[in-house]
Amino acid sequence: MSHDIIKTDGEYMIIKYKTDKKYTEPEIHVCTESKDIKAKEIYDTISDIFEQKLKVYDGEHTYMILQSDIIRIYSADKQVFVSTLDRQYRIKERLYEMEDKLKKDKFVRISNSEIVNVGKIKKLDTGLTGTIKMYLKGDIETYVSRRYVPKIKQALGI
Repeated sequence: MSHDIIKTDGEYMIIKYKTDKKYTEPEIHVCTESKDIKAKEIYDTISDIFEQKLKVYDGEHTYMILQSDIIRIYSADKQVFVSTLDRQYRIKERLYEMEDKLKKDKFVRISNSEIVNVGKIKKLDTGLTGTIKMYLKGDIETYVSRRYVPKIKQALGI
């Protein structure tokens, strides 16, 4: 095992590199005594590096966006769209293909035609019989189809 001691802003940080056969995949741990802004920034930076970007289209232009920027992915008029806070894009993949590409703990399918980012859910209205009305960031309202209600409840722990 090798390690370095790095000094940043008057504070010291230890960075370790370890090889061990018990790790079948690389792991990164950010450890700190208590909640620490620097440690959270490091975690966020590492997460962004490894977060798979998604190729989206707006007219003639192609963009790469982070999965974390996605509010929802839905199909309409035989096309698939991605909504972010800023705008709406088109993608070439089908919903089932997107479901396989997206992080399973961050996205959940709520109907045959829609997948939502769990982190972008603002409020749920469970007062409707057999379904759930979902309020998302960006003032988006949508519904969980009856068939997907148990799945969304499990994903959200309700």
